[in-house]
Amino acid sequence: MSSKSQANATHGRPGLAVSAQAVLPVDWRKVGFQAVILGALLAVLYWHVLRVLVQKWMTMPDWSHGFLIPVFSLYYLHMQRHRFPAGLQRTGYLGVLVLLAAFALYVDSTLWHQFSYLHSVSLVIAIFGVVYLVCGWPTARWAWFGVAFLFFALPLPGAIYERMTMPLQQIASVVATLLLNVLPGMDAEAENIVITYLYNGREGALNVEQACSGIRLMMAFVSLGVAMAFVSERPLWHRMVMILSCIPIAIFCNMVRVTTTGLFVVFGRDDLAKGVPHMLLGLSMLLIAFGLFSSISHVLGHLFVEAPAGAAGEPVPATAPQEREA
Repeated sequence: MSSKSQANATHGRPGLAVSAQAVLPVDWRKVGFQAVILGALLAVLYWHVLRVLVQKWMTMPDWSHGFLIPVFSLYYLHMQRHRFPAGLQRTGYLGVLVLLAAFALYVDSTLWHQFSYLHSVSLVIAIFGVVYLVCGWPTARWAWFGVAFLFFALPLPGAIYERMTMPLQQIASVVATLLLNVLPGMDAEAENIVITYLYNGREGALNVEQACSGIRLMMAFVSLGVAMAFVSERPLWHRMVMILSCIPIAIFCNMVRVTTTGLFVVFGRDDLAKGVPHMLLGLSMLLIAFGLFSSISHVLGHLFVEAPAGAAGEPVPATAPQEREA
């Protein structure tokens, strides 16, 4: 077939023209060079933000899991490599708009609103803008979750964080009081975040401190729950159920932790309510939370049985019995 006839055939079948353009080889050296240059520029522009983030991860126990978030983002992209849109890499000029929006947010939060948390948000948006600019929309759409997951590594502002911890402390103190009153001879009462008790003629008080609010467990477990919901192939509503279940599971585990600590104090084992034993108790709650979450994932995965092959709504024909050989 001549080149003219091939062109006419391709013109008559537009799908072939699109697929021919889609499988063009990618100049990975060029893409890698652009990514390295833009990544280095981001590192220079956001050096102060990166330094503050690392410092918070190292000095704030509630956010020590921040070191693991970028690692999982890369692991998730590695797990999704079979979905990578190979052959569709091209410059995505709309990525420039994303970068401009990120820089505008940074400038606004620096000069006018002076809200340092938005500096970190601007960094994550800029990372997505670089991916969009260098590789185009197909790759940006493939990598969106890996980039968005980085938000879990950003420590929340102090005011918002305290507003979240206080209700959790109050819930933990109320539930722990109800469970302690189950003991014969126990008279416990919750006053805000302080539990006063009278047991066998001995009085005492338990203070549910901020460290026992469960916010650390909740933040770490929500990050883990979102990761587990997206790392495997499952329907969207499965993922939503798994993500929404993270918060009540974390609250339940913290109630168990506070109640157990209260029992240690009531029965005179204050040594188990602090130090290494108290830390190990918190780690065991993380294991319990992970077990409950895995159970929900298992139930969702086996909630519906996949229908056998065949037309929808039509019964699958039964296999005829084989005749016995003479």
